[in-house]
Amino acid sequence: MSDNTLTTDPAAAIGAAVEDTAQEVLASAADAAPEAAAPAPEPAVEAPAAEPVVEEAPAPEPMPLGLTPREHEVLLLVAEGHTNREIGERLYMSEKTASVHVSRILAKLEVGGRVEAAAVAHRLGLSR
Repeated sequence: MSDNTLTTDPAAAIGAAVEDTAQEVLASAADAAPEAAAPAPEPAVEAPAAEPVVEEAPAPEPMPLGLTPREHEVLLLVAEGHTNREIGERLYMSEKTASVHVSRILAKLEVGGRVEAAAVAHRLGLSR
């Protein structure tokens, strides 16, 4: 402790003890500092990582006659003789949406009606 060891003031005694403790902490930190200042070892040099192998997904098979996958589904149902309402129920779409799909299919196949579209599907082996 410092020169205040015989003081009768408790606050002064506590202050002196704190000051002595702080000086001890600083002294031990100064003693440890040269060890902490030692240079860090060089990191090991690693070989460059191999590039990950990325497998490309196979390209989707093109739909026949330029149909979308959804139109292909609709054509299969048309070939089975389903109405627009039945197609809509099976494919979770409105009857109007089914009608639009059928109209686009007829245009792409360049046919005049559902029966001709069904015949094209059967001829190309698209029916189930």
